[in-house]
Amino acid sequence: MWNWLSDYNYDFALATIPVQLILMMVYLERQQLPTRQSRSFWLVMIMNLVMTITDILSCELNEVWEEYPLVISYGLNMAYFIAFIVRGWSLFNYASEVVDAPKKWGRRYIWGMALPAIAVSLLTIVTPWAGTIFTMDPVSGYHNLGWYNAIYFSTWFYIIASLVLLVYFRKDVSLRLQTGLFSCNLILAVGLIMRHSFMNTLVTSFFSLLAILIIYLTAQNPDSLRDRMVDVFNKAAFAEMVSELILYDKPFSCFGVGIRNYASFKTFYGASTMYKSLLDAGKWLNVKFSGFHVFYLGNGRFVMLNHTLDYIDVQGMARKISERFRYPWEDSGGVQVPLGINMVFISKGIPKKNERYVEVCLEEAFNEVRRRDMSTVYAVDEALEAQIKRQEKIRAALGRALRDNSLEIHLQPLYCVRENRISALEVLARLQDGELGYIPPQEFIPLAENDGDIMELGRQIFAKTCQFISNHDLEALGIDFLTVNISPAQCLNYNLGDELERMASRYHISMNKIRLEVTESATGDMESLLEQMERLKNCGVSFLLDDFGAGTSNITRVIQLPFAMVKIDMQLVWAYFRSNSNMLLHVIRMFQEEHMAIIIEGVEDKHMAQHLAQMGCEYEQGYYFSRPLPAEELVAYLEEHRGYVWLE
Repeated sequence: MWNWLSDYNYDFALATIPVQLILMMVYLERQQLPTRQSRSFWLVMIMNLVMTITDILSCELNEVWEEYPLVISYGLNMAYFIAFIVRGWSLFNYASEVVDAPKKWGRRYIWGMALPAIAVSLLTIVTPWAGTIFTMDPVSGYHNLGWYNAIYFSTWFYIIASLVLLVYFRKDVSLRLQTGLFSCNLILAVGLIMRHSFMNTLVTSFFSLLAILIIYLTAQNPDSLRDRMVDVFNKAAFAEMVSELILYDKPFSCFGVGIRNYASFKTFYGASTMYKSLLDAGKWLNVKFSGFHVFYLGNGRFVMLNHTLDYIDVQGMARKISERFRYPWEDSGGVQVPLGINMVFISKGIPKKNERYVEVCLEEAFNEVRRRDMSTVYAVDEALEAQIKRQEKIRAALGRALRDNSLEIHLQPLYCVRENRISALEVLARLQDGELGYIPPQEFIPLAENDGDIMELGRQIFAKTCQFISNHDLEALGIDFLTVNISPAQCLNYNLGDELERMASRYHISMNKIRLEVTESATGDMESLLEQMERLKNCGVSFLLDDFGAGTSNITRVIQLPFAMVKIDMQLVWAYFRSNSNMLLHVIRMFQEEHMAIIIEGVEDKHMAQHLAQMGCEYEQGYYFSRPLPAEELVAYLEEHRGYVWLE
């Protein structure tokens, strides 16, 4: 049993040291983002360890001060007090970095808030000569002096300042971070109170350790910023890093490497084999380009971030990466996985507004390099920048339209071959903006899907469809039903049936007047979609499969779902009439054998309409019959073409 010289109880302090060391080793072993927030947290841990060790040593040495030079006792006590002061300031500084206060309020804020710590540290440093904080009397030893409580004042100041910051910036900080930082500051406050209540027990460092553990678990756990499967920094880490660089006006470049046809490769080789290859690729990129921070953004895409990379350097990087990816990545089970790649580059000269803008730049650059089928690096240029700026404007226009409920619907006729008349209408979303004018659906629909606005967009279009049915006598117009597109995201909404039924009831219409168009991409989650469709069928809804042949068509999935109709994509139709492919014949015959009604879209002229009718297509749709029209124009058009002979 160790015989301590002083009467102090060191149990809490001694327990703190090994836990603190283990935490620091674990934290150091994992690669950290070089952010101000990470550096602040590392300083907190160092100061707490120094404070704990010097507290124990100074207390022991204060009992035998006569046996050693007084300079040693002064030095240890001063080290403890300064570590105590800096620990309090560094915890506050960490909270400041979390809410980005230094950037928002500038250098005056930084130096102003550091003044209490600087002042009390200076009082500590001059104490051997000025007798401010403590003294080491040659006869009676250690004594506190008049300014001793200044060290506690400094810590209380920073605890209160941290809480004020969190309250002031509460809208800018996630609930998880708020809870963690509030908790750790309250624990520090309790630690100070306990220190005053039990002066002979060293508890301050233990409570500091509890605060550090809370921060670690809620905000600074390195594993939360690493991709679990690929073992490099993840998308959240990329967003955090980019946000800080933009916030502090530090230029940086991004070099992206994406796996071509990633989804197909993953399906063919299996997820485990694919992730093993990505793991090997991530390790290779980390080793080969050690001056870069490597991130995995998902979907087979890596991004390497650097502060100095120029386009000249990119060419050399691209050659090395291309050469390595020419050879397969071998799975531990012996599976050879050859991975084709696309490469993109965003130079440090490209203006970067925020981390979302950088992600969009990367996404659009990957889309562009895939569209061009490039084997070289695609550098983001002015044309792509202009396209991204347009997307930002479209996002704003869509947001305004959704808020104001100003989206419009246009309707396009469907011609029924058997009855020789227009008997149905497809409802299509349209967006008009004061600045941009008419915005095509192929521009705003994908943005709505990516940004999570597609659910609200779908609700508004369905409500306007119900309103049209309610305001018009469909039977008098010769219309049997209307078709409305629903997105894959809507298909996964468990309450979709109830929502649609409530809207239909609000307009006093029957659901059997509506057919829901489901795209092929929604058929991936068979179980969920089948359950959803069965619920909606009970409400009187019928379904048609939209744009068959436009994607990776899976016949097995299609015939297992309760589709009453199928719409053949116009590209398949045009390929047939250009004599490029006879696939259309086989597709029509297949669905006829499954007793599914067939809608052909993209009908451009009478010749196509007549030929498709002879092939047995039930419905035809296209500009030969009419382009999509606003509601009132559509009604006038139907009246004008009542009894019109389309195929003779």
